[in-house]
Amino acid sequence: MSLDVEESIKQDIDLRLKDIAKCEIQRERRLKLYTGKDRVIPVLGFLKSYGFIHLAAISCVDWLDDGEFEIVYNLWSYRDKAGILVKTRISRENPEIDTAIPIYEIAETYEREIHEMFGVNFPGNPNLTSLFLEDWNGPPPMRKDFDTRKYAAEKYGMRDLTEQLKIGMDKIKGVRDGDEIL
Repeated sequence: MSLDVEESIKQDIDLRLKDIAKCEIQRERRLKLYTGKDRVIPVLGFLKSYGFIHLAAISCVDWLDDGEFEIVYNLWSYRDKAGILVKTRISRENPEIDTAIPIYEIAETYEREIHEMFGVNFPGNPNLTSLFLEDWNGPPPMRKDFDTRKYAAEKYGMRDLTEQLKIGMDKIKGVRDGDEIL
């Protein structure tokens, strides 16, 4: 298995983006590129002109302990039959990164989802309206510090039934072990 295509792409990127990005080969047909949040749009523009014309996804990873979100752009080159992940980190405190719509129009939908689920703002995106959570008034639900149980208890009057579940499971175990339970 040869990595000639990946090595060629990496060398070109290293040469042209040496001051603003770090590229590495992940495996066959896959590369990763790291850059700062202020460099994402120029990097995406370069990669599109290089042949990575398909934006397959934008995702967000919550690094709660680091106080950051990682925004990941998943690009594909049909010409080279290779993908590249463009990764950058932004602050959780003021989560904001410029929209990628001028480079990839489809970015609007992905950015809407990340805005809704993580609370990341994308200046320049004209449509950061709700995509999935109609009438949602709570905090962004995909953040690692979002407490689902607390939210459900407050919103729907639900209570934690963990202890009752444990007692019930102990009774079931006792029946299996031959104990009589009245």
